[in-house]
Amino acid sequence: MPSPGSSGGGRKPAPGRRRAAAPTPASAPTAEPSEREARKARRQEGRRQAILVAARAVLVRGGVLGLTLEAVAAEADLSKPSLFYYFRSKEDLVGALAVEGLEREVKVLEAAVTAAASGVEALAALVRARVDLYAEDLDGFRVVYLWPQLTGRQSEAHQSRVLALSGHLNDVLEARLQADARAGRLAPGLQPRRLANLAWTVAHGVLSLGAGLEHSGVGTRFTLSQLRDEACAVLLRSSGR
Repeated sequence: MPSPGSSGGGRKPAPGRRRAAAPTPASAPTAEPSEREARKARRQEGRRQAILVAARAVLVRGGVLGLTLEAVAAEADLSKPSLFYYFRSKEDLVGALAVEGLEREVKVLEAAVTAAASGVEALAALVRARVDLYAEDLDGFRVVYLWPQLTGRQSEAHQSRVLALSGHLNDVLEARLQADARAGRLAPGLQPRRLANLAWTVAHGVLSLGAGLEHSGVGTRFTLSQLRDEACAVLLRSSGR
């Protein structure tokens, strides 16, 4: 019996000649694995950011007590298992929001400290920049500094990242103050590291007062900008020669 595709009579191809291979359909070009992975990473980061935006909205509306995974999933228009893929608890959500806010803050403050004319002036620049950053967004201050403490548990990763960021900023400010001390511009007996911590604490106190008063609805005779300016003046007078 003739084989399929052979000519009638069962003739075999001439010696030395090979039957041409049937053309295969052209397949669509595939993306390199690295490109696919990059696209997937961008999608995941976009979804993660959307979840954090939703979590902040839920926090601002209802505080820590109103923050649940169900509420965030509904706000982000996701299923709870999808949310759970990115964040396993509300503590993880609040911690991620806090670190993200602190990273943004440190960039702003480092730029202000670096641009100051001297280390002593950098103390005032830090206070001014920090108060101004949160004065119109006290919820942002709560996200970074108040609400993580109210959740009752902070992960080691969150704590280590916060310490690294704040420590880096203190290092930058301390280096500027040490340069002032060597040049004789710093008042005798003052410790650069302590001064760096003091500037941070002064700004924190002004913002904590503002956040507390806003939450309670109680007014004050001084505005945050007035307290900021007075704090800067005190630091300049007491730190410089």
